[in-house]
Amino acid sequence: MSKWNPFFSLVVYFGTIALSCNQSAQAAAEQDFQLWTPVMLDRTVYKKVHGYLEVIPRVGDNVSGLNQFMLRPALEYRLKENFSIFAGYAWLSNYTDSGVQNEHRIWQQVLMNKSFKRCLLINRSRIEQRLFEPIDGASVRVRHLVKVNYPVHKRVYATVSNELFINLNSLEGGPQAGIDQNRLFAGVGIKTLKKARVEVGYQYQYINRSDRFDDQANHAIVIQSFVGLKD
Repeated sequence: MSKWNPFFSLVVYFGTIALSCNQSAQAAAEQDFQLWTPVMLDRTVYKKVHGYLEVIPRVGDNVSGLNQFMLRPALEYRLKENFSIFAGYAWLSNYTDSGVQNEHRIWQQVLMNKSFKRCLLINRSRIEQRLFEPIDGASVRVRHLVKVNYPVHKRVYATVSNELFINLNSLEGGPQAGIDQNRLFAGVGIKTLKKARVEVGYQYQYINRSDRFDDQANHAIVIQSFVGLKD
C-alpha cells in the first residue's frame, strides 16, 4: 500500500475549492490578467522582535498598468521558532479610471509553522480594520491562509496555498458583510540565498462583489521575494 501523501491531498483540496468557484460563478465574473511582484523584508530589531515590511505593486488591466500599490510595515514578536504574532499598518492605493482611492489598515496576525514528514505547513490568521477615504467608519475583515511547501530538490520546493477573506460587518458605501474573496496559489519556490527565496506561480483570485456589478476573477502571475536582511 502506498504511503499517504499530505501534499497531494492538500493540492486536491485546494483544487476542489477552485473548481467549485469556477462552476458556480466564473461565467458571470469579469476577467482580468495581472502581474503581482511583492517583496517581503524582515530584520531582527531586538532579540525576539523583528521589523517586517511588504512592498506590493500589482499590475492589472491585462498587465497594461499599475492598478494597486501597497506598503505593509509591522513588528513581529517570535514567541517560538514556529510561532509569531504581528501588529502593523498598511497603506493601499487603488488606481481606477475615476481616480485614486486610498485605504488605510490596522492589522494583527498570528503565524504558525508545523513540519510533518517532508512538508512544511503554514497557518496564518489575520484581522484587519480597514479605513477608506472618504468613507466614515471601519470595515473589519478576517482572513486565513493555509500553505504547504514540499521539497523537490535541495534548493527547490513546490508550494500551494489558499486564503479566504471574510468581512465581519457592513459599511455604508463600502464592503458588505460576508465572503469577500478567495485566493488560490500554486507555484515553485527557489532558495536563492541563506535568508532569501523567490516563489513564482499562478494565482486565481475570486472577488465576491456585493454591489450590482459582476464578480471579478483575476488570473495573476505572482513573483514574490522573501528576504531576511542581515542583523
